[in-house]
Amino acid sequence: MNQEIVSVQHRSSLTTRTACQQHYFLLILVASAPAYFDRRRDIRQTWASDSSINPRWKTIFMLGQTRNSNHSKQLLREEAYYGDLIRADYFEDYWNQTLKIEMGFEWAAKYCNFTFLLKADDDVFVNTPALLSLLDNTKTPKTGLYLGHLYKHPRVQRKGKWLVTQEEYNETHYPDFCAGPGYILSQDVIVSFVNIFNNISKFRIDDVYVGMLAKEAGVIPRHHAGFQTPPYVSRTCVLLTDTVVRHSAVGSCLRDLFRKAMPALNATAVKN
Repeated sequence: MNQEIVSVQHRSSLTTRTACQQHYFLLILVASAPAYFDRRRDIRQTWASDSSINPRWKTIFMLGQTRNSNHSKQLLREEAYYGDLIRADYFEDYWNQTLKIEMGFEWAAKYCNFTFLLKADDDVFVNTPALLSLLDNTKTPKTGLYLGHLYKHPRVQRKGKWLVTQEEYNETHYPDFCAGPGYILSQDVIVSFVNIFNNISKFRIDDVYVGMLAKEAGVIPRHHAGFQTPPYVSRTCVLLTDTVVRHSAVGSCLRDLFRKAMPALNATAVKN
C-alpha cells in the first residue's frame, strides 16, 4: 500500500477498500457502466487477463451505483465471482465520469502498488503485448508520464454534444489533455493528482478534468500514435501495425482485434 496519501476517510466517492495482493507493472482501470455486463465479459475473455504465474498486469472495472435492482443483484454476484470491481457511492450518469476518475485514481493510489496505470473505457481494445513493449522501452519515462492521444490547445465547444457555457468555463481553450478512452499515467502522477483533487473544481468532461489536474501538477501530456480514436480511415474493424489502444471496439470487433493481435493465444479464450 502506498503510504504517502493514506487517510482515514476517502477523498472521493470511493467505497471499495479491497487492496491488491502484489505489485503490478501495469494496472488497468476500465470505466464501465453497471448495465454493460456483456462488455466486461468480452474484455475478461480477451485482453484483460495475464494468466502467467507472476502476472505483470491486472484489470479492474470501475462502477458507480444503479437504480435498477436486478442489475444491483447481478453486480453483487459478478463481484463475488470475479473480484475485479471497485465501486463508488454515486449513481451512474454520462456526465458523472469525473467522479469515476477520482474514485479509481484514489483506489489505485491507496490500495495498489503499480508502476504504470492505463485508464481505459469499456469500448476499447488494448493490445497488451504492444502496450507492455512500449512501457518496457528504455525511452519511455518511468515517472512524470501522461501519455495517449493528445489534444493540444483544444478549443472549448460552445455548441453541440460537448458544449460548455461561459459560466462553467470562461476560457477559450482547455489545457492540453489525452483522449479519455485510453491513456497511461505513471504511479507518481496518480498520487500527485489525488493530492490535488480539492484544488480543481469538478468538471463534467472527464478527460478535460484530467488535463486540468495535469496542468496544476506540472505534468506535460505526451502524444503517441498507438492510442487511436475515431474517425478511422477505414470503417471496418482493422488492426493497424502500431495499435496500442483502439477506441470503438466492442463485441465481434473486439474479439476480431484480439485474434489478429495475438494469434498464438488459445482461441478458446474468446469462445466461452
